[in-house]
Amino acid sequence: MIISLLAVSLLAIPLSGNALAEDDGSFNPEHSVGMDDSDWWTVYPHKNVNSGSAVEHPDWVLKALEDKPLLILIHQNNCVPCKIHVPRINEAVQTYRDDIHYYDVLAEGSGYLKAKEILDAYNPTGKRNFVPTTIFLTLIENEDGQVEVGWHSEVDIMSTAQINSYIEDSIYYYEKNAADWEQ
Repeated sequence: MIISLLAVSLLAIPLSGNALAEDDGSFNPEHSVGMDDSDWWTVYPHKNVNSGSAVEHPDWVLKALEDKPLLILIHQNNCVPCKIHVPRINEAVQTYRDDIHYYDVLAEGSGYLKAKEILDAYNPTGKRNFVPTTIFLTLIENEDGQVEVGWHSEVDIMSTAQINSYIEDSIYYYEKNAADWEQ
C-alpha cells in the first residue's frame, strides 16, 4: 500500500532489560552484514537507487542507539496489511521490551515530516514510500573492523519469525559492539 503522508504521530516507548538468554557463545545471528535483501546494511543496499551511498542517520536515532537497538514501525490505521502486521510487531515488542527502543509511527494526523524523515533515510529501495515499513537499527562491525550503525528495513507484512530474527540479531550485534562505538 502506498503511504499517503498526510501526517504522523510518533510514540516513543523506551524499554530496558534482557530478553535473550545470557550469551553463552551459542547464538549465531541469522543475518550478516552486506548489501543483499536480507542483510544488515551500513550503506544503502543493492536494491536502493542510492546503492553504496552512506545513510544520514537522524540525530534522534543516534541518541536512541546510545542505550540499545531500535525498532521503528511506520503504518496507517486504514492500511489492510498494517492490520495484520501491527499485532505481530506489538507481540515482539512485548517479548523484547527490555532490550529495544520502539518507535510506533502512525502515518496520519499532524506528523507528516517525521514519517517522511524516517522513510527518506530508511526506505530500502529509495523509491516511493509504503506502509507498513519496519526498520531495525543496531551497531554493526563493518569490514574495516569499525563499529557503525547497521540497519535493515522491510516493506509490507513480515512473519513473526522474521521480526524476531531481526530483533534478536539487533540485540546480539548491539551487545557485541556497543562498547566500541565512537559517534
